[in-house]
Amino acid sequence: MQYSSFCVCEECQQSLSNTDHRCQSCAAPLKSELHFCGACLTQAPLFSKAYTLYDYSGSCATLVKHFKFDHQLCVGDFFAHKMYDKYLSIISQYGEYDAIIPLPLSRQRLKERGYNQTHELLRIVAKKANVLIDQTSVQRTKATRALSSLKLDERKLEIKGAFSAQPMDYKRVLLVDDVMTTGSSMDELAKTALKAGVKSCDILILARA
Repeated sequence: MQYSSFCVCEECQQSLSNTDHRCQSCAAPLKSELHFCGACLTQAPLFSKAYTLYDYSGSCATLVKHFKFDHQLCVGDFFAHKMYDKYLSIISQYGEYDAIIPLPLSRQRLKERGYNQTHELLRIVAKKANVLIDQTSVQRTKATRALSSLKLDERKLEIKGAFSAQPMDYKRVLLVDDVMTTGSSMDELAKTALKAGVKSCDILILARA
């Protein structure tokens, strides 16, 4: 299937990369034949497994920034179709999820940006897949600083307590975000979901830094 009509040229599509050998827990790129990265061996994340479509570098990083900060929703449309393909691949191998929970934005960030980019990434999944996109059970209760400028320990402290959740009785949920660097946000989201009654969480991200 070709997606060039969504304003992502063939050259950019071909330049998007995805490292083959990744940590089986957090999807961090691994250079050796190890199955898990040092961070996950030291302290396993609260989510069970992470899936990613791309490396967050080169053309991918540029396209994501255009999508998030320059209102280039046609780029988001391209990624949304790719996200749908990845979702189908995951459930064909590991089974269906009870719900998908996108990472919620704070009201302040949503007002600044005008849209939640993760909701845009799930637009095709919501349209074509038989799965609940739960946008209400988990809320952002803390407007955090931009985590990209913070060190790991600072990120963990900043994101701590950023979410609240209503009771949920899902067995398996898929948590979704656009980019993951350290995993602090997704781990906190998983922590919140598990405390609310979810039995297990996997995560799906567009790009892994």
